[in-house]
Amino acid sequence: MKRLRLALAGALLAAGIAAATIAGNAADAATPVVAGWNNVPYLGATLPPNEALGSIAGQYDAVYRWNTTSGKYDVYAPGAPAYVNTLSQINQGDAIWVNVTGQGGTLPGLTGGSGAVTGSGKYSIAASTFVPASDLAVYEKSFNQINPVGTDQASQRYFAPVHLPDGVTITSMTAAYEASGGEVQVRLDFTPIINGDNPASIYKLAEVLSTGGSSPQTVTAFTHTVDNGANVYFVVVDLTGGSGTKLRGVTIAYAG
Repeated sequence: MKRLRLALAGALLAAGIAAATIAGNAADAATPVVAGWNNVPYLGATLPPNEALGSIAGQYDAVYRWNTTSGKYDVYAPGAPAYVNTLSQINQGDAIWVNVTGQGGTLPGLTGGSGAVTGSGKYSIAASTFVPASDLAVYEKSFNQINPVGTDQASQRYFAPVHLPDGVTITSMTAAYEASGGEVQVRLDFTPIINGDNPASIYKLAEVLSTGGSSPQTVTAFTHTVDNGANVYFVVVDLTGGSGTKLRGVTIAYAG
């Protein structure tokens, strides 16, 4: 197991390793895995690891998932002693590391045989994915923090697209931020795909206000079923206090 942990540490630091991304119709997509370490989303039903990874049985020797409570990785290694296998369940929506020793294959997608989305999950948005609404904005950005340099209006608004599985119901939004020098507003919106820039056709699904509580703050979303054929979804953030207002991560929770 020491060898596996060292190998994982090397994989986490290596450049160019597979990232946990989903393209196209996320509600239908299975997740491919290839030989070596794979950092991928698990989209199947919540199950013990040997069942959750049944589609690649015999082709992997370890799976890791970060435990935010203990601050370390839980692990499942087929054939290892019970005291080693601290990962007892993989949940739908988990990000996992899988070391594939065979030719690979695919992990389950979000749909069952009927094509209906099942279970629940979360979609996270790093601050680095946000872009300014104005080409005149002056801002600073790191991997998970974005903030305006000044308080000019052009530098206050930023947005990022949201890609949720078709047919799910959005349940809540959580935003992490700093608001020591002004106010932070984070809003999850949708608009019909045919709309251009008409603000009357933009509809709010959830809103976090820094005046409403400390960071990170979670709010309940208005009832809405995602329809990617009719609508587009995005998060808009307003930072009014220059460098004293910073956005960090945003997470959207949904149920199938």
